[in-house]
Amino acid sequence: MKYEAENGVEKLTDARWRTAQAVGTSESTITRILREERQASTSKDKTPETNFKSPSRPKRGRTKCKLDDFDMGVLRRTITTFHTEFNEVPTLRKVKQVLIERIGYSGCLETLRTILKESGYEWLKMDDNSKVLVEKHDVQMLRFQYLTQLKKYRDEGRYIVFTGETYVHTTNTQNVWRKLEKGVLPLQKNTSKGIGITIVHAGGCQGFVPNAGLVSKANATSVDYHDNMNLEDYKNWLTTKLLPNLPKYAVIVADSASYNALSEKAPNFNSNKNAMQTWLAAKHVPFNDTMKKIELYDLILKNKDRLKSFVIDELIRSKGFETLRIPAHHPELNPIKTIWEILKNYLANKDLAKDFILIMSLINERLEKIDSTMWSNTCRHVEEIEKQYLQYFDMDLNEFNINYESDESDSFEMSE
Repeated sequence: MKYEAENGVEKLTDARWRTAQAVGTSESTITRILREERQASTSKDKTPETNFKSPSRPKRGRTKCKLDDFDMGVLRRTITTFHTEFNEVPTLRKVKQVLIERIGYSGCLETLRTILKESGYEWLKMDDNSKVLVEKHDVQMLRFQYLTQLKKYRDEGRYIVFTGETYVHTTNTQNVWRKLEKGVLPLQKNTSKGIGITIVHAGGCQGFVPNAGLVSKANATSVDYHDNMNLEDYKNWLTTKLLPNLPKYAVIVADSASYNALSEKAPNFNSNKNAMQTWLAAKHVPFNDTMKKIELYDLILKNKDRLKSFVIDELIRSKGFETLRIPAHHPELNPIKTIWEILKNYLANKDLAKDFILIMSLINERLEKIDSTMWSNTCRHVEEIEKQYLQYFDMDLNEFNINYESDESDSFEMSE
């Protein structure tokens, strides 16, 4: 053995120890194999072939990696600008390397592939059979519609208010609290249990909406704040906190949270005929009383997506305001996400233990210090991202002198 050649022979008479060292396993495993061999040789029911259990090999553990809102924004912008920034098409390995440098990405290529697929990306085949990583058309279209409508409201001089919710622990068990400067590593997690607090607020370039904040003890300990606020809670916050404090004709921008995006359910095939007729009449879809149930349901299927209405949207419009929904997977377009990072970075540097009163005091204290200047700078940054997205909708990859050479291992389909 190489070790013995360099360091001399050890335990020359201990064959079991030397065998274990040579094959890279434990002495107990060698003992077990020898015992199985003796039992097989003394067994009355001998078989031509005796099978021994091979020593178990240590399993390679995979590091689970989940990107938060901040990281997802970096990922999407990286892919969007990759061809102009690096003069290359984005391959999986190249994107991973950039993410390691920018956000300290620690996942593997397969994890990154899954994240991209779930975020609406696919591989587009070019004329020369090379493949380019692009967003799916429906994802781009939803973003385009959102950005153009938001620009229209701004051109009209409407007051734009962004709403958002977040969740904090008294023991700082959030996913990542990081400073926004490039190159600063995230703080370590504290995995002990603590008290959860839900925060709901709204603001715009002029600062937080006065008296619209809601800070309360969470009912659940999950880091997903959607578990702590249901539809009724959200409606109550809108009617008592937010809407009474907004100027006329304001536009409320909301994300696609589960309680936020609840829509009125259309009748299904098991609904009675009267319910189907009532729904069609309310939606002004023409039908006649002689239609069979199967015909009514066919009309519902053809029109329900087009006529889908959200409960929250209807409530907001009934009070004289407009609503706009940020497309899924685009947290970077909501400036309040950055405001939450400022708050959480502040809390992460405090020794909160399990003192509920202390953390409530610190949250309110920091929220009061986040003034119109911070909000204005944050909104201006988001508007720059919006402009960056808008300039790529008419982009033609053939207009750029791009290097299309990529690793074959990266050029795989992301289809089901």
